Amino acid sequence: MAETPILDMAVGGFGRFSSVWDFEDFWTRGNTFDAALRFVTAAQRRWPDDPRVQDMQMFLRTIIGADRVYLRKEIKGGYWADDYGWWGIACVTARNYLMSVADPNGAAEFLGLAEQCWAQMIARGYDKLDTARPVPHGCANAESPTSNGTKNTVTNANLFVLSVRLAAAIGGTTPGPADPYLAMAYAQYLWFKAWFTPAHGYLWPVNDPVAMVQERPIGAPDYEHKDRPTWEPGWVWSADQGLMLAGLIGCLSIRGQLFEWAKRNVPGFDPRAFQNDLIARANTILAGAKTLLFGLGFTGSDHVLREAPFNSSFSDDAKDYVCGRGVLLRYLAEIDTGSALDEPIKLTADALWATRDTSNNQFAPQWRPAGDAGFNQQFRAAWGYGDGNTTWEFDPSWPQKTIDGIVQATGLDVLRAAILAGQGTVEHADSLVATETNPGGR
Repeated sequence: MAETPILDMAVGGFGRFSSVWDFEDFWTRGNTFDAALRFVTAAQRRWPDDPRVQDMQMFLRTIIGADRVYLRKEIKGGYWADDYGWWGIACVTARNYLMSVADPNGAAEFLGLAEQCWAQMIARGYDKLDTARPVPHGCANAESPTSNGTKNTVTNANLFVLSVRLAAAIGGTTPGPADPYLAMAYAQYLWFKAWFTPAHGYLWPVNDPVAMVQERPIGAPDYEHKDRPTWEPGWVWSADQGLMLAGLIGCLSIRGQLFEWAKRNVPGFDPRAFQNDLIARANTILAGAKTLLFGLGFTGSDHVLREAPFNSSFSDDAKDYVCGRGVLLRYLAEIDTGSALDEPIKLTADALWATRDTSNNQFAPQWRPAGDAGFNQQFRAAWGYGDGNTTWEFDPSWPQKTIDGIVQATGLDVLRAAILAGQGTVEHADSLVATETNPGGR
């Protein structure tokens, strides 16, 4: 059978997305908005003169307009703190896209919406007190300032990434309007750094330098929530790895701005030590994703990206967790990894395409089921935890269009990564290669 060109995959995948993107579910709609923006940007840069790609750009403007109206209506709707993180990051992406197509007014509006999302995260979940133990501060996934929430990874990593990207978008010298976002980016870095010490086991090591971040930190007396959603030992989610990489590498991309702020606000700040720690942590998490989620460390692996086999992801709320692999690839596609993942990304895209519904190009949530059992066995042996369930069990109360939209957007993340793989450039040329020759500036 002839291989399908990536352009044909992109056109077919977006064609289906154009019929399922408009659904009612707050955070996942924001996430699919982000996926669509980045996907169309990558396609336009790769094939600027193809009329089918130009049609994608035209339809993207429809999505941008509708999601602008949707978010204005819903932004104070009492959602979870991390929901605003997903939307805030998507709004920065929309701002960047609109700047690239010479729409400064639209860009400014989305930047303002991103700042409102950041403010919602802080108001609903950020712990400003010094009393939490074993690690103070952090952001809880709460519905309101008075509700109880879990300080899980996704909430704190979303706040980390949003703070970095707002600081980058606003720019300028310090002191200035970017200062609150620089301060929060550094505070979130410190929160993760404190948890990443070996005593806590939050950054779970397989071997040096392979590790991944668990779904949440657990520690007495203030980090013991095992619900919202149901926690199980060793639980790890692919999206958390992508968000952590985006936060860590994002700090490198704004290091001139961040170092200038830190020299004024952090006594004894050491730019070289800070930068080296960012690089080391990012390399460790990247090695974990490559080894354990792409199976590059597994004998006989097909190297297709899979979700770690935990019932908490596949069964507890599959709607929320099925997009994780796409989020991971979204951020991996923005990091120069020396082409190490080009072939696994291509294999993943091929598996995605092979398992689609050929009647309408709707993607499936599982991309190569025949290899799942072997992957699960080897993952559990390497990681030390995991379940046998690898079937996405969606709550039947959720509309099929919502599930289809989420899954299709996840596929767009895969295809975008395949579009960018092997191109020699990335959208944000942030590299995991140490840049220690200039630790005090960009």
